[in-house]
Amino acid sequence: MNDAIFNVNWLAVLAASVANFLLGAVWFVGLIAKYYPIALGIADQPPQKPGPLLLIGPFVCSFITIAASAILLHALHISDYGSALAVGTLVGVGYLVPMTLTIAINPLFPRPFFYTLLNAPFFVCGSLLACTIILALS
Repeated sequence: MNDAIFNVNWLAVLAASVANFLLGAVWFVGLIAKYYPIALGIADQPPQKPGPLLLIGPFVCSFITIAASAILLHALHISDYGSALAVGTLVGVGYLVPMTLTIAINPLFPRPFFYTLLNAPFFVCGSLLACTIILALS
């Protein structure tokens, strides 16, 4: 496993992180922007102006997740797209989606399942995209 950590193509991780960030912009700003406040129970409030943390935070967190996927791809000796997509699916469906629901199941999220429904496709698609890019550039 240590070998996998030190032999990751970090440029590929960065490229996948940028692609995931752009996917997030399309997803959250373009596709689901009007539904997100509903899921959070704040549809009746005026929109807040986003600060730099809204951009930097998700990028850094995604970079870490994508780096972990790159380590898995290397440690598992994944060299074909079918297997890379299987790892992407496993990470997305097996880790990211359940964690999203776990975070949303608390009193601050009035509609945890709707919130998860809005976010889950992004996380799965982002994981698939990241694993594809990492394999292509490695």
